[in-house]
Amino acid sequence: MAGQVLAGDAEVRRGALALQFDDGWSSWRTLVAPQLARVGGRATGFVNNQYVANGRITLEDLRALQDGYGWEIGTHTYNHHHAVRFVQQHGLEVWCAEQLERSVAELRGAGLKVGQLVFPFNAYSPEIARAALGRGVGSYRRADTLALAAGRREDGSLPGTSIDLSRHLPLATLKQWVDLAHERDQVLFLYGHRVLPDEAFVTGRVVRVTARELVAEGLPAVPAGEDTVLVPDLARRGASVQLGAEVRFDGQTLRVPEGAPDLTRLTAPGATFLIGPAYGTRLSDFVALVDYAAARLNFYTVSEIVEGRHRAGRPPVPERGAP
Repeated sequence: MAGQVLAGDAEVRRGALALQFDDGWSSWRTLVAPQLARVGGRATGFVNNQYVANGRITLEDLRALQDGYGWEIGTHTYNHHHAVRFVQQHGLEVWCAEQLERSVAELRGAGLKVGQLVFPFNAYSPEIARAALGRGVGSYRRADTLALAAGRREDGSLPGTSIDLSRHLPLATLKQWVDLAHERDQVLFLYGHRVLPDEAFVTGRVVRVTARELVAEGLPAVPAGEDTVLVPDLARRGASVQLGAEVRFDGQTLRVPEGAPDLTRLTAPGATFLIGPAYGTRLSDFVALVDYAAARLNFYTVSEIVEGRHRAGRPPVPERGAP
């Protein structure tokens, strides 16, 4: 049984985990990669070039991830434009030249072995996907509710399920999916953006709830300044509420915006809630997921899945040690 698998026992690992991160954040190198390296894991980072330009991640970071931690670096296009809308306004050839080829050329010129693509917002059309594949840039992601598959689909796409707070998945659900991938000898495809220290999130117990208010005992300061999400009940899947950048609370009562779902349908007194960045994953949850998966699955990059290496045995160990 999957629950009896021993950590570190390579002979009993079966199935694969393909972890992916989008946009480009320095914490990939400082926080995420060391946690994965601790259990022999790695990931694929899809970077948009403007995040390099504005310093959210550096080319040095990306080279360290690739050459030291065994990560794969892919393109998330040059400017992170919505591909379908861009093509409607400017044409397919312009998108290919300005958003795809320019991105790949710049990243490859910096010593990165870019071969895979993820569209911003996972938005594309069959025409755009074919154009990318025709230019030698491989698989792209198609978001799925449960991203379990044998490998790449016939249309060139790979599945993917978000672990961001905005698409909250309980840790218990993710562990069940790890068990399924192990039992079925399949690949579990998960993606996110940032893994952040637990201090970037606020958690507490629901005392009372109405349609638009959640009352907690001594609610601490709520993060502000970026898109913030409330998960009213950590045990429920997908029950997240967008709060925006301006969170309304008075130290005990949190008020959700007009038009938000009825909180009484999403939580109840006694439930544990979580508040934090929409495109973030709490470090403690990520570590728990990685540790659980490491005992059951092998870690692969996207290219390794596309090439079928997960069918050939254990993934290769990076030649160089982590920096």
